[in-house]
Amino acid sequence: MVKKIYENFKKLKSLSPSKETNKVFSELVNYCISNDTNIEYNDLVKGINNYCSKWEYELEKYTTEKILSSSNPKEELKRFEYYQNYEKLAKFEYTNSKLLIDKIKNVLFIWWWPLPLTSIILYYKYWIKSVIVDFNSEAIDLSRKLIKKLKLNNYIKVIHWDAKTYKDTKNYDLCYIASLVFWSNEHKGIIENIKKIDFKLLLTRTSHRTRQLLYKKVDENILKQYFNIQLIIHPKNEIVNSIILSYKK
Repeated sequence: MVKKIYENFKKLKSLSPSKETNKVFSELVNYCISNDTNIEYNDLVKGINNYCSKWEYELEKYTTEKILSSSNPKEELKRFEYYQNYEKLAKFEYTNSKLLIDKIKNVLFIWWWPLPLTSIILYYKYWIKSVIVDFNSEAIDLSRKLIKKLKLNNYIKVIHWDAKTYKDTKNYDLCYIASLVFWSNEHKGIIENIKKIDFKLLLTRTSHRTRQLLYKKVDENILKQYFNIQLIIHPKNEIVNSIILSYKK
């Protein structure tokens, strides 16, 4: 099945949202959720991971541009087909993080893309403020325009900066680090620098078993070099991501 999925991706002319592209990804999501089995990480899985990362970026870009052109951006945002999935993911992450820290009032995000949906939902649902740090100029530009369009400038700040050198004097309750950081050749410099920032708890999104096809799995051995892992939680429902919650060493 993994080979078939990979071949379906190869046939796509573009990863931009379209009827054909959406069909391939919907089939992949359904397969990952309904087949909870171990898979060997190999070149095919790596190839599917790369397709998924590119598709997710193109989908976020497309969706953000659509919201920006809408006369009712908040309603357009909620029409995003994965909005409810993100609401469930945000609730899952918030609820489990609260097991380890008393309050969550402000959050730092390292490496996010054009549609900062988790930040937006955390504010809408829990009044949590956030700062997003990324180096991708296009993603930063779109995110800033979206935050302004949604009138969330006072609650979500988007900063264009290299995470290896970013400095911050704020005290954060929670810090999100995208799994892509751990697959970067610069992960050591990024993690060592982020550790200098004051935060109580680290949340790392990862994946498990078949869901590794959709989302890159974090190497826990790398994480253990810098942090003390407290909880690893693997959902069995429609939430694709697993999470790792850690304290600083």
